[in-house]
Amino acid sequence: MTEKGPTTRKLLMTPRQIAVTAIFSALGMITTAMGLALPGYLPMVNFELNGTFMTIVTMAAGPIGGIVASILISLTSAVGVISAWAYWPHLFILATFYPWIWSMQSRVTKTVAWWVVVAVALFIQYFAWWWLYAAVFKLMTVQAMFYYNMFAGPYVVYLLIWGLIPWIILMSTPKFVRPDWKFPGTKYIAAVLAVISVVIGLLWW
Repeated sequence: MTEKGPTTRKLLMTPRQIAVTAIFSALGMITTAMGLALPGYLPMVNFELNGTFMTIVTMAAGPIGGIVASILISLTSAVGVISAWAYWPHLFILATFYPWIWSMQSRVTKTVAWWVVVAVALFIQYFAWWWLYAAVFKLMTVQAMFYYNMFAGPYVVYLLIWGLIPWIILMSTPKFVRPDWKFPGTKYIAAVLAVISVVIGLLWW
């Protein structure tokens, strides 16, 4: 008769992932609360830098870390915590493809894949935000937001906010953002969130 050893319970996040989430969420909260943002997005609305912090957290700590960061940072945002869910399509799309991107050996291929994924994730995230601005905050219509963001420059600015510094970290210190995390059903959650984001935006078009 053999004795069973003690079973070890796997935590949703490791101590390192919790630390990374806490540090970069705090940086995002401080930056947002202090109003450190790039001016000129909309009247009384600036280009907040929180996408940089949420991306780094998602890279290093997975989608759970990204969700936690989005909620914490949104607490200090002028828009409020009501906006946190609008980031999730982006974060889950990134989490779906990031382990594959990280494992690439070619720096050129890794760079191309990174920017394609971030660009697509940002575009899909936009629909949820456009819905918020049109349906909740009554600032502009989704159609007007689409043309303004995609053809007047804001999309490029946000693309750099969400992608540039995380890309530099990925290329220079890949071990820091090694995707050691696993989250079941990430790609399916990403697909559902993407559909919801795009559909509510198009329905409000």
